[in-house]
Amino acid sequence: MTKIAAGDLQQADLVRIISDLQARVKALELQAGVRSVTFVSAASSTSSTTLTRMAWTTFPRSGSSVTVDVSVTLSGASSCEVQLRADGTQIDSQTVTASGVVTVSGFLPEGWAFGARKVVDVQAKVGSGSATVAVVGGWHR
Repeated sequence: MTKIAAGDLQQADLVRIISDLQARVKALELQAGVRSVTFVSAASSTSSTTLTRMAWTTFPRSGSSVTVDVSVTLSGASSCEVQLRADGTQIDSQTVTASGVVTVSGFLPEGWAFGARKVVDVQAKVGSGSATVAVVGGWHR
């Protein structure tokens, strides 16, 4: 790395360098604050028109939100509703109309005390046909 003398830089250069460093620090802080969450599969496919638990996990609360990527493959179904729930409370719901990966995420219920363990689950339902549903990854921040 080349040594830079104080006189070599203009004020605009210093502002740009500091802004870049601040952005890098912010990105690192966000990465450090994210914890991976492992889900247990409860079912691999559903043809139910009512919500069915597809996967679940439990962890002690250490942040305020959870994000889950879910793979959905439709088989004769025109759509599939994927719902993320924490301790029985709906956090997010997405309707999938084509096979692919959908992200469900949201804030944890206020009543969930920090350090307390609760169940978080992914549920799904279809109007007709069936769908294969699998959690690809989950994160708690």
